[in-house]
Amino acid sequence: MTDSITSGVLAGVQSDIVALMREVDALRTGSARADEKALKEQKQLLLEMLEVLDGFERVFANIEPREETAERQARTWAGNFRTVKKILENHLKSHGVVRIDAPDGVAIPGFHTIVETDPDPGLEDGRILEELQKGYLWQGKVLRAALVRAVKN
Repeated sequence: MTDSITSGVLAGVQSDIVALMREVDALRTGSARADEKALKEQKQLLLEMLEVLDGFERVFANIEPREETAERQARTWAGNFRTVKKILENHLKSHGVVRIDAPDGVAIPGFHTIVETDPDPGLEDGRILEELQKGYLWQGKVLRAALVRAVKN
């Protein structure tokens, strides 16, 4: 009788252990999915913030040639907008977003997307002539590749 009680208790414990292991596995899977979803949402938010930063850069590209001749109030507003842009850049940086650079001036596949080309026999293929849209890394991975115009002979 004692053996049957012991084996019944052991069978119950084993059943509980199996059930707990399944539950832990399900929780791990759910947690991994939640982490993946959160990462995807954070990436999307960062990309949207980069669109705002792009907008600021377009505004300043239009303002800078005329800023010296602008009225005092317009120059003050431009300064305020620069401050807001700097705040945005600092927030992006604090979240691990950094600009992609090409220190040797040559497009790097994966980091730069060549969207326009021009021949220039004096330069090697892939030499960046103009950056049309800045690229960014996030946590060491490409968040958005830079769009460039480069040499192709």
